[in-house]
Amino acid sequence: MGFIKKGGLLFAILLLIPISVLADFDVKFEATDSTITFGQLAEFKLTVTNNLNTKETFKVKTLDYPLWEIKTDPIMNPIQFSINPKETNEIELFVNPLHISNYGIYDVTVIVELVSKKEKIETPLRVGIVSPQAGTYVETVLATITIDEHIDPTKEIPIKITLNNQNPIEYPNLIIKLDSKVIKEEIKESLGKKEKKTITLSKTISPQTPPQEDTLVLNLISNEKTLDTKVKRIEIIAHKELSKDEKVNERFLKAEKKITFTNIGNVKYEENVKIETSLIRGLFTSSNPKGKMIKEDEQRYMVIPVNLSPGESISITVTQNYITLLVLGCFGIIITILYYMLRSPLTLKKSAANVSFREGGVSELKVVLNITNRSKEKLYGIEIIDRIPNIADLEKGLTIGTLHPTKILKHEKKGTIIKWVIDELDTGDERVISYKIKSHLSILGQFSLSQAIAKFKFDGRDVISHSNILGVNP
Repeated sequence: MGFIKKGGLLFAILLLIPISVLADFDVKFEATDSTITFGQLAEFKLTVTNNLNTKETFKVKTLDYPLWEIKTDPIMNPIQFSINPKETNEIELFVNPLHISNYGIYDVTVIVELVSKKEKIETPLRVGIVSPQAGTYVETVLATITIDEHIDPTKEIPIKITLNNQNPIEYPNLIIKLDSKVIKEEIKESLGKKEKKTITLSKTISPQTPPQEDTLVLNLISNEKTLDTKVKRIEIIAHKELSKDEKVNERFLKAEKKITFTNIGNVKYEENVKIETSLIRGLFTSSNPKGKMIKEDEQRYMVIPVNLSPGESISITVTQNYITLLVLGCFGIIITILYYMLRSPLTLKKSAANVSFREGGVSELKVVLNITNRSKEKLYGIEIIDRIPNIADLEKGLTIGTLHPTKILKHEKKGTIIKWVIDELDTGDERVISYKIKSHLSILGQFSLSQAIAKFKFDGRDVISHSNILGVNP
């Protein structure tokens, strides 16, 4: 035990570790007994100073569990205590090697956390485990493990293990055990005298492994005796990804695309999926579930919201249906044909010219009628009838256009009715009729002249064509 006490004194001197990282609180560990044999507990004095002006709660824990545990006497679970403003608290902290079976020097990481602010100070406490009998030969085979601390579950995980035999003996049947929540592996190796060896391997885990913190423990075993143990903290990171599978069924003027999206990540996917389209295609595109059209970077997309847990799938059916376009096209052709079949063969247009003003209003104007035969046949016996309202009179004593009226009638309510007859009008020919009217008083504001009509026979049926209503502005 004298050997143990001397070693303990040496470690106690080395482990007077004052730490002042954050201004909110200070942490200091002092080794009381840090060199132990199996079955003993290492002892440290922990001093925490609260630098804040408020009463704060502190928590003490280790991430090296289950290989090591920390505890107090009397037992606190969890190890948690409060400190008044600007005061200090001291506790005795015991470190227990739970699953350590070989001699050596270990660093056990202890974390002191300021609960209200989630601020942490990490301190490595060095613990020496020695043989109770001085001079006992200790086998020393060291293992080192290299692995990414942040692991993407969708990719292979490269692992490198380095073995260093510091003994002049051979190990024909070494067993390397890797153990964590997500990685389980056992490897058999041989190791020669004073030999160094590097082992590389790759592991895969389920792509749907949820994000989590994990601890990978390496145990090096020979003849049921653990020669070395290493602990590596790792983290499974969040990975968000959708896979896409498309199946297309094309028919006449219709294409149906079934797109299956699968969440191959390890976290829930709550976003929109975008299906590329165009302005024209979008007019004839529908989807189930229903989506909406957006424009992004000069490209148009149909977007559909999805909510998928890891491993879940959703099928979206996108239909492009041009049958409606065909129906509309045929309907348009039919309407056009009917229009040309049923439209009047004669056009009649009414316009005003030479408008005169007096006292801010219209006093007289010239009315012009343009009659055109737009059919492919000659028209005969065309009667043109127009009406002048009672507010104006047909100007007399002037030549009325190129064609004299055949009848002029005065009506008490309808005003003056004028009638012309065009005996015949060849295909494409145009006839112009004009006359002047003069108002009784100046007409202020806008007024309208009614439609002129044309009556004639075409293909054995009576046809009536109407001109436009003529609006006159002062």
